Amino acid sequence: MMNENNIQKNLIVFLLLTGLFSGCTSEDGQKANEQSLEKIVLMTDWYPQAEHGGFYQALAKGFYEEEGLDVEIRSGANLQDIRPIVALGQVDFAIGTTDTTIIGIGRGVPLVGMFPYFQRDPQCIMFHPNNDIETLYDLKDREVMLQASLSYTEYMVKSLGITMNLIPVDYSIARFATDENFIQQCFVTSEPVHLRKQGIETEVIMLSESGFSPYRHIYTSKATLGNKREEAAAFTRASIKGWYDFMYSDPQPGMDLIYKENPQQSEEKMLKSIAEMKKYNIFSGDISNGDVAGLYDAARLQNEVDQLNALGSLDFPVAMEDSFDLGLIKPSEIDALQVQE
Repeated sequence: MMNENNIQKNLIVFLLLTGLFSGCTSEDGQKANEQSLEKIVLMTDWYPQAEHGGFYQALAKGFYEEEGLDVEIRSGANLQDIRPIVALGQVDFAIGTTDTTIIGIGRGVPLVGMFPYFQRDPQCIMFHPNNDIETLYDLKDREVMLQASLSYTEYMVKSLGITMNLIPVDYSIARFATDENFIQQCFVTSEPVHLRKQGIETEVIMLSESGFSPYRHIYTSKATLGNKREEAAAFTRASIKGWYDFMYSDPQPGMDLIYKENPQQSEEKMLKSIAEMKKYNIFSGDISNGDVAGLYDAARLQNEVDQLNALGSLDFPVAMEDSFDLGLIKPSEIDALQVQE
């Protein structure tokens, strides 16, 4: 019969061995979990900012990991054109606008759109309140700092007949701050926010009011989508969930990650940018017109293809149905992801 001391010794040995093997199992399980995650690289179009918030929110709150993805977000701020990098498969997915994607496809680049994260492009024209500008037509014959190669610019000049004296974009608000007659291109969510903090009020007109209205979206190469379609669908679900959460719940997790990567983006600045996104329906679009955040509208995409073709921007015919994957996420899935304010 075992005495009390032997029982205690055996119990201690049992507990030590149990803890040892449990620790190994836990560590091995963690390694196995890490190995099972599919690596995905997303290339953005600028430095980390609130306009990328939904992607950082999905990363911070583990939405990508829940979908089996290990997502890395890389800044594309110093790159003039991300499309070749995507086409060559050097990154998996990238941020862009549907017009530049369509133009790329129309010039033989094998790209495909995945989903829109903004229903409305934040690009706008900014001017001082004392200027007699009410519509984009009032820009005719004025000096405007506006990117000449922008599809909006070509559409206004060629389709609407709004000829302007264009000056190169320098991505600065210094001249605007000192010249009350200065007019420039900007993001409605960014430059006007900076200027208001300096006590300078601005007026804006969204460039989408021209009748040319591309989405901001995520795109990839046809080869990547063919090889990683399940991962693309998982990324789509997690990203849209991140955007709904960032816009209508607590954006702090995403903002903390953005600030870590780009300390120039203060919490105050990001919160004001989010407020502008809501004010101008950047993420949601016009709900009364049938817009659904996270979903393309096929008719709207086809109209954009037709407009770009009329401008002479496409070297080859573009078939809308082959250029955008409208089936990566379904409306019923969007309903399940939505977070209400």
